[in-house]
Amino acid sequence: MRILLFSDIHGNSVALEAVLADSVRHGPYDLTLCLGDLAWAGPRPAEVLARLRALCGDDPTGQAAPAVCVVGNCDRFLLDEATAPPEKNGDRFARHRDWILSRLSPVDVAFLRQMPFSHRVAPLPGHDLLAVHANPRNVDDALQPDLSDGAIDALLGPAEFQALAYGHIHLPAVRLWRGRLLVNVASVGLPMDGDLRAAYSVLTWAGGGWRVGQYRVEYDVQRVAREMQRNGLPRGRRFAERLLRARYD
Repeated sequence: MRILLFSDIHGNSVALEAVLADSVRHGPYDLTLCLGDLAWAGPRPAEVLARLRALCGDDPTGQAAPAVCVVGNCDRFLLDEATAPPEKNGDRFARHRDWILSRLSPVDVAFLRQMPFSHRVAPLPGHDLLAVHANPRNVDDALQPDLSDGAIDALLGPAEFQALAYGHIHLPAVRLWRGRLLVNVASVGLPMDGDLRAAYSVLTWAGGGWRVGQYRVEYDVQRVAREMQRNGLPRGRRFAERLLRARYD
């Protein structure tokens, strides 16, 4: 079994297309998993949603691998009950949310609303892969790569998986914890490890456990930065600077 995993596209359809094209060389796949944060903070939210809806749609030929998108914290920003997180400026949050929603169709929003919190793959009993956005409990608390085993114990609680795949913090990482594999698949559209290239991962079930490969692919990041500044995206210059820096402040 081979699974394609990617996360945190953030409205960057150019990076998404680069990942999907490059990933073919590691396929074919039995399943594609997108781990959330699809549209927020990028210049092409509608194009990203259209592409992912097509991936997750029914294939009458039965030839395409199934695909599942799990929900991220920024996806929930676009739902009716969304309010600005405490750390965000309420007015800026509302302007950004309104701009994205003005570009999405009711079908796009319905797709965001129906995304599950998690997805589980069980090739054999006791060998589950659990896919989430941030952690198995919520979409907000970050599973940072430098956490101690004790801190991970407190965050994850009882681990009902052999492998955990997640995104959220935009940093690629692979770690063994209590005999279990933790894989941060990083970010397609907004990497934060100083590497401008889009990131994705491939997990392979090898009969007795999971193997992981992590990959990067170049795309026209300058083009996306220009779009952020010119297409009306609120605070587009700020987002473009962050994209080109590929680092947290």
